[in-house]
Amino acid sequence: MVLDQEDLQPAARRGLHIAFRPIYDVAAGRVFAYEAMLRGPEGEDGDEVFAQLPRVHHAELDRRVALASIYLAMTAGLDEDNARLLIPIHAAAAAVPGASLAAASDAGRRAGLPTERMIFAVHGYGDIPGQQLADLVEGNRRAGSLTAFVGLGHDPVGFNPCVRYRPEMVRLDRELVAGIDNSWSRRLMLEELTPKLRDHGMRVIADGVESDSALRRLRGYGIFYVQGDLVAPPLAGMLPPSRITRPTANA
Repeated sequence: MVLDQEDLQPAARRGLHIAFRPIYDVAAGRVFAYEAMLRGPEGEDGDEVFAQLPRVHHAELDRRVALASIYLAMTAGLDEDNARLLIPIHAAAAAVPGASLAAASDAGRRAGLPTERMIFAVHGYGDIPGQQLADLVEGNRRAGSLTAFVGLGHDPVGFNPCVRYRPEMVRLDRELVAGIDNSWSRRLMLEELTPKLRDHGMRVIADGVESDSALRRLRGYGIFYVQGDLVAPPLAGMLPPSRITRPTANA
């Protein structure tokens, strides 16, 4: 299949690119999904890139990121291990509801990635109007896709939209996860928070996992989807294999 040049470029601004990193399922002992990540010319993350752009361009950049993520992931071999693709949505509040889903669905049909293997990761979900957030989650669900709310941390306000709108997944802020080996308060919060999310039918992703001891603690809390340097750092245009092996997952 010949790819359109614009589909391979997430934005007109030079230097923007897509990197990938795995989300590892330690219970199943395999990569559950690969996260597509927008990166700026100096390595800026997606939130920083969007903050530097006028709001009027945010929805279009989200659309281009969705297109590029799908085409690049499939070219890099996503179809070989049947993992899902996590597609970031940074501008849900500025876009027409369902815009990223529509763009991704069309790209998926052309590239061979069904919507059932897509996860839409909503950044800044706490700033999105309630009805728009509800429509986004329900629209993804009807298409067979999953929704993940990204960035649940110390602030309890972020928990309320999770309970009310029920995404299939919630990703904990890396600042909450990193350093749990040496922070009693962080361990206590995870111990209290994780069962509440599971009781409402949400799976938890822990970002910022950097050590085997942290991984063991997270498993003790019932958190089995993990990301971080222990799993694999992001690579531009490539699907990095997980550094965690099956024996570690079963230890």
